[in-house]
Amino acid sequence: MRLVITVLRWLLVPVSLAAVVGGTLFAARSTVDLIDARCPAQSMVAGSCVEPWHTGAIETVIYVALLIAAAGLVVIPTLIAPGIKRVVASVGFLLGGGLVGGLYFMTTWSDLRMPLLIVLVSGGLSLWWMWTRGVADVGR
Repeated sequence: MRLVITVLRWLLVPVSLAAVVGGTLFAARSTVDLIDARCPAQSMVAGSCVEPWHTGAIETVIYVALLIAAAGLVVIPTLIAPGIKRVVASVGFLLGGGLVGGLYFMTTWSDLRMPLLIVLVSGGLSLWWMWTRGVADVGR
């Protein structure tokens, strides 16, 4: 029975990665739809809101979603994994930071600096937390 639970926990690690990304995308998209619904009809131009507050609100949703996803990619799989938790936490950090970092370095878009900073700080703090607390012991 213990082997079955261990195997199930290992199978849930990649599922949790997908769940974190999917859940964050769903929540962010729902929030953007809610923000778009608050835009007055006369401020809609070609399907986009031109109110001055709209851009800041959308950027805030994007940054908060990145923060939650970067932390979730490190913390959730680490808590689920039955062993080698430091490796799982490090892989989660590399997946989150590597995606945004890869996009930045491949495109050199300066607009990706803030998302990259948010992902690296959030993921890095989560990685530090998982490595320093007792749950990240190797062999646990």
